Amino acid sequence: MAKTQVSKSEQITSNLSLVLDYDEPLSKKDNFIEAFNYALDGKCELLKYKDTKNVYIYKSEKKIHYFLTGAITYLSKPHPLFKKRLQLKLWFKDFYNEYSRRPIADIHLVGIYHYQGLYLFVDFKTEDYIGRKLNSSAAHVYTNDLYQGLCNGQFSKTDWNGNHITVTTIRSFKQFLLGKINENPIFSLFNKFNNSFEFGNWIKADYAITEMKNAQWYQWRGTEWPGWYLEYKFSCFVFAQNCKNEMVYIGNVKDKTLLDFDIFFPKANYYGDLKASDIDKKETPGNDQENVLKAINQYGKLWYVIYEHKTEKDSSHNNEMAIKRMQLLGTEFHEGDKISYAAKMKHSVEFRQMKIFELNRINMNETLSVFNQGHQPDGKDRAPKFLINKKNIDNFIVYSYEYKQNLEYKNSNISKHLKVADSNK
Repeated sequence: MAKTQVSKSEQITSNLSLVLDYDEPLSKKDNFIEAFNYALDGKCELLKYKDTKNVYIYKSEKKIHYFLTGAITYLSKPHPLFKKRLQLKLWFKDFYNEYSRRPIADIHLVGIYHYQGLYLFVDFKTEDYIGRKLNSSAAHVYTNDLYQGLCNGQFSKTDWNGNHITVTTIRSFKQFLLGKINENPIFSLFNKFNNSFEFGNWIKADYAITEMKNAQWYQWRGTEWPGWYLEYKFSCFVFAQNCKNEMVYIGNVKDKTLLDFDIFFPKANYYGDLKASDIDKKETPGNDQENVLKAINQYGKLWYVIYEHKTEKDSSHNNEMAIKRMQLLGTEFHEGDKISYAAKMKHSVEFRQMKIFELNRINMNETLSVFNQGHQPDGKDRAPKFLINKKNIDNFIVYSYEYKQNLEYKNSNISKHLKVADSNK
C-alpha cells in the first residue's frame, strides 16, 4: 500500500510506539475484504449498492451486519497531528434509510486504521452520525483512542460531542459485533460512585465542612473544601464497596513507598488522582512534575479523575461561608474582624460532570504544561507542578460521566437551589 503524500501525522505501531509518518490507508475493495476476512473468519461478502458503491456484509446467527466503511486518515494541517477521521459519504444515508428497515439488519460505520501491517477497526455508532448532512462530513478518532484499543483489545468511549466510538483489534472485532463487550471493572465502580454522588445539587461550604468534621475526616479544615469533600465521599465509597483489589484511596496514607497521589489501582497497577475543577476553567493544577513522570515511566500511565463543578464565590454572598468556616474551626467572629480566606473562598458548588484523563507516553506532552508555584513561606522554591490542559480533551478521555439534570431552574435565582446544611435547619 502506497503512502499518501499529504503530510506526516501521528501513527501507532504494533509494538505500541508513536511515530510521525505518512498515512498508509487501505484504498481498494480487495484491501477492505481482506481486513474484514482477517477479523471475521473469512466470512465477509461484498454487496454492490446501486452498482457502484461497496458495502461489506457479515452474517451472524442473529443478524446481518452491513459495514459502510473507509480508511482512517489524518485530517491534514492545521489540525492536530493526533486527530484522524473517517470520511462520511453522502450515499451512506441513502443506504441506511433503505436497509435499516430490514428486520435483522445491523448497519455499522466502520473505519479501518492501517499502518505497517497493523489493523484497527473503529466502530462509530451509526445513529450519532447518520442524521447529519454527510457531504464533506467526517467521524473523528484520536491517536490515544487507537492506542487504547491496541492495548486493551477493545476500547469504547463517548467523546466531547456525545458520539460513541469503539476501537478494536482484529481479534476482538467479531466479539464486539456479537455483543461480547469487555467491561472494565474500574469504570463500573466509577459509574456506581457517580450515580450515588451529589451531582446536580448545590452544596454549600458549611454543609460539606460540617459533614467532614463530624466524620473526623483528616482534611476537613482545608480551604479548598470542594476537592476535600470529593475525596471524603470517594474514600467512604471505596471503603463501603470493599473493592481493594480494584482500587483503593491512598490520599491519607503516609507511606514513602507510594507516590503522592489519591488512588491506586492494585490489580491494574497504576495510580490516579482526584481533582475538583471549575467547569469554566480551561486548566486545572496537576501534581509535582517528578511524581507525574515517575508514575508514567514506571507504571505506563496516570489517570486524572476530574470532577467539574459550577462555582458561586463567597465574596458574592457577603463572605458568609468564610465566616461560618472560621466558626467551625473554633474562632469567634465579631463584626469588623478580619475574615480568613475571604477572597478565595467558594460559597457553593454544583458538580455537573466528570472525566478520566489518561496520561501516557503517547499523549502526555499534549496536555501538560509547567506551573510555577512560586515560593514557600521560608523563601524556598516550591517543587514545580504540571497544569492539566483541558484543550483537545478527546485525545485523553477514557471515561466520561455527565449528570442529566432538569434544566428548568437555570434562569431562576440560584439561592433557591442551594443545599442547606442540616446544622442550619
